[in-house]
Amino acid sequence: PAPRTMMFGAAAATSAAALGVTVSFAEGQQASATKSAEWYMKPWTSFQKEPVMADQVPGYDRVHVMRRTFYSVHLMGRLRDASSSRDQFVDAARKLSVMLLSEALGMLPHTPRPIKTPVDGAAYITFDMPDPQRELCVVNIMRAASSMSDVMTREYPGIPVGTVLIQRDEETAEPVMFYSKLPPDVDKRRVILVDPMLATGGSIREAIAVMRKAGVHEQNIIVVSIVAAPEGVDAVLRANPLVRILVGEMDRGLNARKYIVPGLGDFGH
Repeated sequence: PAPRTMMFGAAAATSAAALGVTVSFAEGQQASATKSAEWYMKPWTSFQKEPVMADQVPGYDRVHVMRRTFYSVHLMGRLRDASSSRDQFVDAARKLSVMLLSEALGMLPHTPRPIKTPVDGAAYITFDMPDPQRELCVVNIMRAASSMSDVMTREYPGIPVGTVLIQRDEETAEPVMFYSKLPPDVDKRRVILVDPMLATGGSIREAIAVMRKAGVHEQNIIVVSIVAAPEGVDAVLRANPLVRILVGEMDRGLNARKYIVPGLGDFGH
């Protein structure tokens, strides 16, 4: 099979050329009937941009933040608002998890492939992605992250799920490992590691260490968190420089108690 690539834009044009597909990045908005049979890699009008990964955080090569919309900010506000009810909090967390995991899947390797639509044999370029059941797994840091992995299993029934139970010592802010269970073939899979809050980074570092001992290459791990502090991101990357991190929002930092500010309180309570 053709190797997958993480590149878009000009690189996508090269991939299209290899497939024998004519590409024009300055395509106008003429009627589609006047276009060549295989005319471009993006949707039907030129004002639509080619697919992209989540926005890169300035100063980091492998840290990304979810693209902001008015709706995503509204949901973040629901999570952060001290007056939100439990039901409002849970609902916002679930919807943001869906958005984040969609962005995470878009960061996986992909292979361009031409297809024909049912109408006039028109052409479209799609991207083949890793098969969730055979090539991916999701690992959650209990208990707060189980709601995020539940979103993944609802969308992709049969995807293997791993669990790591790590709790923070509230006096030292250091992680304490209690339990881990990973799929037996986790070393052959790409791993989406979910934890809603990346604060000091200790729990995520411990979880990655467990996976690396099981044979997972760090470049095959994507950490997904709803909110993060720069201190935690830096700590994770110092220990695992090839890991990729995706966050909903990057917050200001940690307070004296090692809580994220502005943050959203304790996700698990």
